[in-house]
This record gives sequence, structure tokens and C-alpha cells, in this order.
Amino acid sequence: MSLTLRRNRVKVEVPQGGLGRIKGRMQVQMRPVVTKMSPITDKVTPMMGKVPPMVGNARDVTATRITDARVWMAPRLEQAACTVEDQIAPRVSSFLHEAARRVEPESFARPRRRWPMLMLFAGLAIGVAGALMYRNKSGRWAESTRETTAETTRWADEKVEQAGARAGGKAQQAATKAGGKADEIAGKIQ
Repeated sequence: MSLTLRRNRVKVEVPQGGLGRIKGRMQVQMRPVVTKMSPITDKVTPMMGKVPPMVGNARDVTATRITDARVWMAPRLEQAACTVEDQIAPRVSSFLHEAARRVEPESFARPRRRWPMLMLFAGLAIGVAGALMYRNKSGRWAESTRETTAETTRWADEKVEQAGARAGGKAQQAATKAGGKADEIAGKIQ
């Protein structure tokens, strides 16, 4: 039977009875290292009490130095920003504008189409001229319409009179004819 240990996704198979042997072998191999380390640990242990105050002191000194560096650096950064803004940026900007002007293709420039605008203005001019002509001739047109209406009415009256006269003449002829026939029939009956 075997025991499977899984640590950090590594599969280690150790025979069941072999765990004691491996532990013993590890202790035997570590004893010389531990004996060599014990004089060093005896010297390091008293120094361990001195480390926390040294760390605090180092932290304070570092914070002071960082503040000093920031105080020294801030005006220089401000001066560099002003230099870039006043001297370098205008030069770079003009260089980029010049490069853009040189790079822009002339053949691909959008052609301006003038005929739609010409058509618009021509239509507008025609509309204004038509409105002016209508305004000028509207009085004449009303007068002309009145005259035409009067003439049409006279013509219609004349036609009605002519038609009435013709109808009266035909009615008289029909009456005469009918009277003659009536007399003829009356003469036959008597």
C-alpha cells in the first residue's frame, strides 16, 4: 500500500512503511548543518533586539530624505514645464502643422460642387421674379377678368334672347300648324 501526498500540485508517492526511514535520514543529514548554525544564532540573537529601533530610525531618515528630494525637485519640474510650454511646444506644434500640410494629398481634396448652389439661387431668382410679376399684373388681371366676365354675360344674354326668339318662332309655327290641323279635324267631325 502506498500513501500519496499532494502539495503544490506535485504528486509524491511514498511507501507506507518508509515514512519513518525518510524522517530518520533527514534528521541525520540536518544535524551537521544545525551544529554549524548554532554559533551564528548565538551571535545574531542579541542583535535581534537592536533591529526594531534601527528600522524605525531608517524609516524616519528615509521619510526626511524623500521630503527633501521632493522640495528640491518641485521647482525644477515647474521650470522644466514652463520651458517645454514656452519654447519646445510651439516648435513641435509648428513642425507638426508643417508636416500635416506637406503630407496632405492635393489630388484627394474634396471637389466643390457649385451646380446645386447655382440651381438653388436660380430657383430663388425665378420665384422672386414671378412674385413681382404677379404683384404687378394682379390689378390688370382683376380688371381683365371683370371685362371678360361682363363680355361673357352680354354674350350669354344675347344667346339667350336669340334662343328665346327662335323658340318663340318655332312655338308659333307649331301653334299655327296645330291650329290648322285642329280646324281640319273639327271640319271633318261636323
